[in-house]
Amino acid sequence: MSLRNLTAYASRLGPNFILRRLTIFQAFLYLTHRCNLRCLYCNFPYQETSELSTKQWLGVIDELVDLGCRRVTLLGGEPLLRPDLPNLLRHARRRGLVCVLATNGILVPKMIQILRPLQTLVISLDAAGPANDEVRGQGVFAAVERAVIAAGEAQIPVKLNAVLSAGTASELEGLLRFVASHDLALTINVVRSGDQDLWREARRIKPEDGEIRKLLLGIAGQAARNPRLLISPESYRYASLWRDYSKDRYEAGEMDPSDPLLLGAPTCRAGRSYLSIDADGEAYPCVTTFGKVCGGNVLAKGIKGCWGALWEHPCLTCFSPCLVELNNLFSFNLRVIARFARSHLRRYS
Repeated sequence: MSLRNLTAYASRLGPNFILRRLTIFQAFLYLTHRCNLRCLYCNFPYQETSELSTKQWLGVIDELVDLGCRRVTLLGGEPLLRPDLPNLLRHARRRGLVCVLATNGILVPKMIQILRPLQTLVISLDAAGPANDEVRGQGVFAAVERAVIAAGEAQIPVKLNAVLSAGTASELEGLLRFVASHDLALTINVVRSGDQDLWREARRIKPEDGEIRKLLLGIAGQAARNPRLLISPESYRYASLWRDYSKDRYEAGEMDPSDPLLLGAPTCRAGRSYLSIDADGEAYPCVTTFGKVCGGNVLAKGIKGCWGALWEHPCLTCFSPCLVELNNLFSFNLRVIARFARSHLRRYS
């Protein structure tokens, strides 16, 4: 990792830590719920959700920049289905934002020129072979491999994101070999099942709680040795302490303040240091709160108004490793930040 990257990261995170609520560091923009796949653990494509227009999303980007935001992640559904994506991406880059896009990979080779402004392309892959396709659809693994090759040829930094379920958890070693063979990095989450409105058939493909706990501890050990795994061992170890993996998160009043699970949790910075904006403009702390903890619509209240309404949201903690990692970073966990600098910023500035 370069000193320049570390200095840039510290200059962005430092004011956020010191001033707490005065900076939105990162925003997750769910451009659409439409998707060309039907993954078993995702209900987005089945929801009839309206979408902000191009002009409205451009305004969202401008307001985020004015509020100090430094990084946006564009998601769906499948964000490559938005015909205005090139305009949105160009505008975000012109405004100085670091841009990340998460995709299932199907359309990447055909749209590779559009993606060149990205700092990071995140492609979903749960296993390196047939087990992936049983969850995500026939032929998806082969399509992801084509997308990885196309992005590599275009010199677009790629990382993979896996959501492990009962059918894919046993395929982790093969996935790690695939990652190494293509010189990639990987984030790993486990299937969530607390809300069928969000996660569709996740309950059906969720491993038993004991198996999830064992899996997370095994990944923590791998992460301690393998710099290709971008989420820290600390975040996986915390996730392994979760008592009921059918429950996504706990809100105020649901836990005793002396509960070890709460005492060991990083402070939730969702809705404070980062937030999510759904396709219709509704603002939430994070994706696990969609439809439950809303700060309002950005078209009616503006992002600042929605953000202010989210500051005192009731969420205490969750087990999703990617969110635990974000909260560790924005709570200034120095061990996690140091690992992030070594493993993440070396590849993705």
